[in-house]
Amino acid sequence: MPNALDLIMTPFLVMLGTFLVVMLGIGPVMHVVELKLVTIVEMLVHLPFGIGGFLIGATYPLLVITGLHHTYTMIETSLLANTGFNPVITLCAMYGFANVGTCLAFFVKSRKQSVKSTSIGAMLSQLFGISEPVLFGIQLRYNLRPLVIMLFTSGLGAALLSVLGIQSNSYGLAVLPSYLMYIYKGNQLMWYFIISICSVACCFFLTCLFGIPQEVLEADGEPHDPAFRENQLTGKNAGEMPGEITGEAVYDMVSPADGHILPLDQVKDEVFAGRVLGDGFAVELTGGRILSPADGTIEAAFDTGHAVGIRTENGMEILIHIGINTVELGGKGFHLHVSQGQKVRRGDCLVDVDLEEVRKSGKDLTTMVIFTTGESVDVKSGEAVTAGAGFEIRIGQKGTRGSELS
Repeated sequence: MPNALDLIMTPFLVMLGTFLVVMLGIGPVMHVVELKLVTIVEMLVHLPFGIGGFLIGATYPLLVITGLHHTYTMIETSLLANTGFNPVITLCAMYGFANVGTCLAFFVKSRKQSVKSTSIGAMLSQLFGISEPVLFGIQLRYNLRPLVIMLFTSGLGAALLSVLGIQSNSYGLAVLPSYLMYIYKGNQLMWYFIISICSVACCFFLTCLFGIPQEVLEADGEPHDPAFRENQLTGKNAGEMPGEITGEAVYDMVSPADGHILPLDQVKDEVFAGRVLGDGFAVELTGGRILSPADGTIEAAFDTGHAVGIRTENGMEILIHIGINTVELGGKGFHLHVSQGQKVRRGDCLVDVDLEEVRKSGKDLTTMVIFTTGESVDVKSGEAVTAGAGFEIRIGQKGTRGSELS
């Protein structure tokens, strides 16, 4: 077949074949499936005491998460064609109102500006039927408790509507526009309005009481750190702690080694000086014992002993890289004392370094302490530090650039 003809005929034949398979094969099968689904849904809708309404209302949001909620369209269409009414969308609609309650709760309770902004944006979308920002931006993001509360509230509202026999005469409208589907009869609109407002209020109060995670209750810049909470309650100031963040938060942090502080800008390695792995500081070693600067868990312990990664109890990730290009030594001059997954306390020994052995190999022993989770770090250049003792350091919010303290 000539190329010009092939370009026309091949897509045509493929589409024709697909059309015939769908219409003559898949279509009839799906029609039978549709009728069965309609029967099942009708059975659920008419279960006594609102049980079916609760099941539909509580499970519908889970279908939205997976995208399977579109299968309800054919069921609703069939119900409208056969009965003139659509009770399914009524039962599913309380999900949108419950989402509004979730957004309001996070907006009111959160002390983080980013969460407040997310909540308002998600609520405005939800008011006109778009629920994904609430689902993925709030409910699935924060420990699933907001999602469970929303599912319960959605199911409860749907159960009440089922008991009252509320049903729409249309489909496709959600939240604010959904009231238009009940103006055909006064008591239908009245009860739908009352239950929808109650669903918003119920989800709001339950989320405020049980669904707001601790991280949302903390203002921007506050760490999820027991030391900080204790400092707030006792009224201590930042200067009373071994390591400090100016402004709002305090970390209990010590120097990992004996030596002198050096800003990353002065490190003779482009990767560290350019903060490719994150902000931090360096220590020009005068002693060979490397200690943990904070309480946490060993996330990475290289067999060569040249680097150790720690995840602190407040969620920061710290990489301690001993020397420049020391991985090339294959562990010569390093004695590793920890292993991956091990819990460490502030001041525990991580690595012993034979300084003379490493220097004989011609390697720079400048040791970098990198905060790989994005915090900004300010240090005082040239400050003499002692392993296990406090020193002058400021750790700022993620996304800001560290500088040298004066």
